[in-house]
Order: sequence, then C-alpha cells, then structure tokens
Amino acid sequence: MQPTARQGGALATILAVVAMLLVIGGVGLFWVAWRGVQQLRAASAHAASVMTGDASVLVGKTDYVGTWEGGGETLTIDSNGHVDWSKAARGSSESMHGSLSFDGSDLVIDILVTKKRMHVDAPPHPVGARIVMTLDGVEFEKKAL
Repeated sequence: MQPTARQGGALATILAVVAMLLVIGGVGLFWVAWRGVQQLRAASAHAASVMTGDASVLVGKTDYVGTWEGGGETLTIDSNGHVDWSKAARGSSESMHGSLSFDGSDLVIDILVTKKRMHVDAPPHPVGARIVMTLDGVEFEKKAL
C-alpha cells in the first residue's frame, strides 16, 4: 500500500518540524557552550589577577607599598598589587592572600570567592619619623618597604 499524497505531505511536515527543532536545539546548545567558555575565560583572568596582583591599581598610590603593622595585624602590599594580611589574637589567627584594589575610600583584598574591605580612615602620611595610615580605626605603622 502506497502512502497517499496527503499522508506524504503530513510526513514531510513532521520531518521538517523535527529538523527545525534539531537545528534550534543545536544552536541553543552551542550558545550555552559559548557562554560557558566566556565565563570560564573571565574567571580564569580574575584568578590570575588575584594570584599575581595587578600593579595598575597602585598608580598614584605607591605610598601604600610596604609592610604595615598595627593592632595585632600585619599588612604587606607589594609593588605588583599583591596583598598578605594577617591578624593574631589570643588563641586564634586569620590570614588572607590576594590582590589589592581600591573602591572609593576602601582598600579591598580580593581572594577569588571573598573580599575583605578595610576603610581608609587616613591614607599613609608622616607623623614625626614614622609613616602611618589608619584602616578601620586601627593605626598601622610602616615597618619596611
């Protein structure tokens, strides 16, 4: 038994719709994969910046470079924009290693998944023979370059 023209036309329509859905699905999957690659590229660039620092954030702020101590905290900022911060208290300690950025009047330590913000109450400035700055109400004294 041979299909009638009407049955053949319906089959062709069904096949055309299925082909169209496959093409649309393929384009959709390609778009999702492309967006994933873009997000991975951005995340890897951010990770590289956090690991190595970004010296451009220190343009005009080179007076922040050095090792600072105050209130049981130590903050080391290198000329590449990398930061090491530690705080020692009785029976506990914290430390962070990441990249430096400035957001308004905040100094920000970026550690991929988290950030530590420290408000700059007073930027680095000389007081007698010392160089000090105040972050979050804590006075830090520059100990080394």
